[in-house]
Amino acid sequence: MPNLSRWLFALKIKSWPKLLVPSFFGQMMGMYTLQEGSLFLLLNGFLFTFFLLAYIVLLNDYADIHVDTLKRKMFPDAVSPKTIPDGILPKKQVLVVGICSAILCVLVSIWLDIYLQKVYAVLFAILCIVVFAFYSLPPVKLNYRGGGEFLEMMGVGVLLPYFHFSLYVGFLFPTALMFLLSLTGVLSLTSAIASGLSDEESDREGGKTTLVTLLGNDMAKQIIFFIFTLSYFFFLLFFITQSEWNHWVFVSVFILFYLYEWKKIQVLTPKARTNAFEEQRVYKDHIHYLIWFVFFSFSVYALIRFLVEYFGRVC
Repeated sequence: MPNLSRWLFALKIKSWPKLLVPSFFGQMMGMYTLQEGSLFLLLNGFLFTFFLLAYIVLLNDYADIHVDTLKRKMFPDAVSPKTIPDGILPKKQVLVVGICSAILCVLVSIWLDIYLQKVYAVLFAILCIVVFAFYSLPPVKLNYRGGGEFLEMMGVGVLLPYFHFSLYVGFLFPTALMFLLSLTGVLSLTSAIASGLSDEESDREGGKTTLVTLLGNDMAKQIIFFIFTLSYFFFLLFFITQSEWNHWVFVSVFILFYLYEWKKIQVLTPKARTNAFEEQRVYKDHIHYLIWFVFFSFSVYALIRFLVEYFGRVC
């Protein structure tokens, strides 16, 4: 495998929407709230998220060497290649590039601070780095001691999109955004829980504590389905209480797609049993489709509203 291909594999491109879509959501909400667009903020926000993503992915692989090696031994032919245990990249390179990515993430935030006089950009960057360090790195390692899923919920579903929103308007807390971030945060919890399904036995054997190892496969999936079901009614409440987001076309498309994916997840739930890795992969894909749809649909609607109002003022 060529060296570039090795790094592209290690950076797990298919997982990028997990951070890029919430980032885009925060950018569009900030643009809509301020009623002013900024290609500079969009590009620098992407750079910030990319370096943060590289830091998280690479150092997570470094922190999980033990359980990844154990999983390879337990299921030699049933799981996808692991970056370090399968020799795709040496652990020293993974560690060094992961640390450099964290430094670059902070440097982008310093550049934003200098250009926009937004001191909190640096504080946010450091907070994002610390959140992951608490998630997977010693001495805290919450992902090994229980609670990692809730840390991911706050980081991906709340903190990251709010950081991008704050680049536009600072520390404002619009009611609609706070409502949405509460829901996207809880939905991000389902992704974090589902990520542990394919590692249930290897995590348990390796002494890693997750909701799946604590509660088991069936209970974890019941929690996920309950969250999606309850969130649907809270989205309906959002549309009822926030009239500016209650356009009938947007609401209709949102509800129809949400119900379609909700039903799909319901059908896939019993199939994603312990060690059914392919079924778990499909199950997790549809969980991500629904979460990303929520982020992206509100992003597109905010962008359309911004463009309509912008050109309305110009014309």
